Order: sequence, then C-alpha cells, then structure tokens
Amino acid sequence: MKVLVMDFFQESRAFLKTALRTLNFVEEVREKGNPVGLTQALDEIPFNVVMIDANLPDADVFGLAKLIKSHPTGATSGLVLMGTDLDVEVRRKGIEAGYQSFLERPFDMNSLEKAIRDSMGRISTNYKDTLDKVRRIQFFSGFSDVELVRLLKMCHTRKYREGEYVIRQGEKGDRMYLLLAGKVNIVKEREGNQELMATCGPGECFGEMAVVDSEPRSAHAVTASECMVMEIHNEIFKDVNDLLALKLFRKIALLVTQKLRTYSNTRT
Repeated sequence: MKVLVMDFFQESRAFLKTALRTLNFVEEVREKGNPVGLTQALDEIPFNVVMIDANLPDADVFGLAKLIKSHPTGATSGLVLMGTDLDVEVRRKGIEAGYQSFLERPFDMNSLEKAIRDSMGRISTNYKDTLDKVRRIQFFSGFSDVELVRLLKMCHTRKYREGEYVIRQGEKGDRMYLLLAGKVNIVKEREGNQELMATCGPGECFGEMAVVDSEPRSAHAVTASECMVMEIHNEIFKDVNDLLALKLFRKIALLVTQKLRTYSNTRT
C-alpha cells in the first residue's frame, strides 16, 4: 500500500511517516507540506490512501478531497482527514466531500490502523464489533448498513468504568446517549437525596431530550457496570435536508412519545 501524507508541519509528517512504516501492509509513504503539485504527484503514483491535515494553511481540505476523487488515479484512493478537533459538522462535510475516515490527534497505533483500513473499506475488527452491536439495537431498525457506518463515523463511542457519571444533573445538554453494553442508572437528586428513576440496559437511550430542547439535564446518569456508550450530538440534526438526520429525529420523537406514555400510565 502506498500512502501520501499532507501536513504543513514537517515534524508531524515525520512522526506520521514513522508510525505508518510500522504497519506491515504499508509499502511506501510520501509526504507533502502543501497542495502545490498534487495533481502531478497523483499522475506519478497511484496512492492507495491520502491523509490530509484538516488545518492545512490556505487550503480547502474539502475541495482537495473532491479534486483527488476527480483524478483518474485518485478516484480509487482512500481519504483520511486528520485533526485535533474533528467535530460533527467537519465530519459531515468531510463525508460529503469524499473522506472515508477520520483520525483525531493525539492518536495511537490502533486508531491509525483503523483509519487506514476504514478509508479502504477494510473495516477494522473493533469497528465491525461496534457495527454489529448497533445493528441489533431496535432504535436503529430501518437504517441501512451504509447509514449506520456514516453515523458511526460522525459519532463517538466511549467506554466508562463502573460508578462514573455520563451525565450530571443541571449541566447543559447537547447530545443523547445510546447504551451499547453495560447498565446505567438514571438518578434524580432532590434536596440532597438521590432517587433511582430507571436503569438502562444495552440498546436503550437516555438524555434524548437534550437534542430536542438543549435544556439543563434533569437527572444524573451513572454507570452501574462497565459500559460502552455511543454519543449522538445535536449537531447531526442541523441539516434538515439530510435523510439520516430526519430518520434519527423521527426515532427520537417516537422514543420521547413512548416514554411520556409510560410515565403517564405509571402516574394514573
């Protein structure tokens, strides 16, 4: 596999070049500090993967992706966007421009290998495991694998130890959570006392009202065991023309309605 690294800082290029060469499937690594001469480089070598820093000075990294994909040899290249803060909007634009994977700094070797494999459609074992978990969740029934992979690229999955707070009551909410593994207790704090409201298991969502009204959290969410949680940021829902966003919002509306009915039935 031949890889091209585009990063303004020579130290960053050297570090990434060294790291890439430790991967047994990487045969050659070339580097560039700016996009000048990119077309010529693509003419000379059919790179399997092109890695581009999101903060490349005086460059439109989304336009660069489109340029590479329009080139005869670049059309089949895997594209990786690198950066220290790749938020949901950057990832959305990146996917639309043609980036297949994202690499956040600082990264470890597992993250680097995963980004390379994902860009080539060779989904890593950890990624496949997460996709398998998501497929089995009722909330995502009706979503295609393509939509789920796109969602996973835009969202974060995090692991928590037992007893950690995922949500704290009173803090501002800007995302919902989907529990992939483990148990989470929803705890309401009133006048110094804590009341267990519910316990969520794998496949259940919590904190979904935050993507609707962005109001402060009404309860704590505390892990009752080791957990894996998928975060869905409300930025995903800003594009009203995005089919994935519309499907997600519909699912959340149904979820909120179901919870309200359950709550009403328990109160009557």
